[in-house]
Amino acid sequence: MVELFKFGVNNCYVLTGAKYAILIDTCPERYANALFETVKHKNITLLLLTHGHADHIGCAKYISKKLHIPIAMHKKDEILIQQPSAQKMYACTPFGFALSQKIKHQKPVSYFQPDIYLTHGQRLEEYGVKGRIFALAGHTEGSIGVWTPNKEFFVGDAIMHMTPFLKPCIYYNQSEMEHSYHNIYQSDATSIYMGHGKPIFRQNTLKKCIKVQMSKSFVFTTSCRQHYTLQKKKK
Repeated sequence: MVELFKFGVNNCYVLTGAKYAILIDTCPERYANALFETVKHKNITLLLLTHGHADHIGCAKYISKKLHIPIAMHKKDEILIQQPSAQKMYACTPFGFALSQKIKHQKPVSYFQPDIYLTHGQRLEEYGVKGRIFALAGHTEGSIGVWTPNKEFFVGDAIMHMTPFLKPCIYYNQSEMEHSYHNIYQSDATSIYMGHGKPIFRQNTLKKCIKVQMSKSFVFTTSCRQHYTLQKKKK
């Protein structure tokens, strides 16, 4: 069973198995108590972070302490806990550029030490749910997702359903971002749950979105190239 809880523009998910559940992502620190009150009776055994941006890990220390559960994330994103700008973010749109500048000047969240480092293919049965970790690098270096036997795909910010484009508004590595996006698109997922925006149900719905965007792909690619050119000139 999947439950979505929205805090501001952030989505948090509780994925429940036969008896236990895991919490996928948190939200900005100001929502810490509200998130705790929402999930405190869910028999959660693990806090899983899809990536290390502050709006997803902001409540991690608080929730872990209150629920007495371990925190799991990819090791490559651990540096973002203390240095939010350690991975330079690129953008192709004004909205994305604004987000990248926000991250550039962001203060660190309350420090925590991850208890578990997740890797591609790692299974989650020991925490009471059926699922495995899926590498989705690109948005950040250590972005990951969760795939379940019910073909539910939790993708963090590898897809953002906030603008006409489903591709991330910001990213650390464009080629890896495109590869992860392609993997999601090519999957046979029936439900895609992202960190921002409404979930997408049924693969044909995703494909319709992609077709609309394909007509704008030249604009997207060109703007990316222009962005990189500007970055190089600045250097």
